Amino acid sequence: MTQVANLAAQRPKDRPPPAPKAGQKKSQRTAVDRFNRMSPEERQQALAKLPPERRKKIEDQLNWYNNLTPQQRRQLRSRLQAFNQLPPDRQNQARRLFRQVGELPPERQEPLSKEFENLRAMPEADRRSRINSDEFRSKYNKHEQKILSELSGLLKP
Repeated sequence: MTQVANLAAQRPKDRPPPAPKAGQKKSQRTAVDRFNRMSPEERQQALAKLPPERRKKIEDQLNWYNNLTPQQRRQLRSRLQAFNQLPPDRQNQARRLFRQVGELPPERQEPLSKEFENLRAMPEADRRSRINSDEFRSKYNKHEQKILSELSGLLKP
């Protein structure tokens, strides 16, 4: 069964697509949001028009998103909303930093992501203390420390 067919099977045909969130502008919706609002037939047609690499990326994102728990989806939407409220220059800075994390070796990406989530949830004083700790400095190289420090300052809870 293709990923698109899996997605079609996950949403009953008689259930309407989710309504747009209050205050969410069309420009703030992700590809996953747009594709999840489509009927299975519309989704299939739209995906068929995409280049193979882009199609696969969207299918993978749809599968990943649809496998999240409702709580994880709410958290993700909350983070996206917070990101969308950042000024454009800070959004661009965050995108650049996230790209840098994505360019790290896979075995370093997960530890950095977990550390970022921990830092993000901390009060400012605790975050500063953690970033200045010997443990933090020994666990992450200078480049990773810089990424984490900049990201945690940008995307506070």
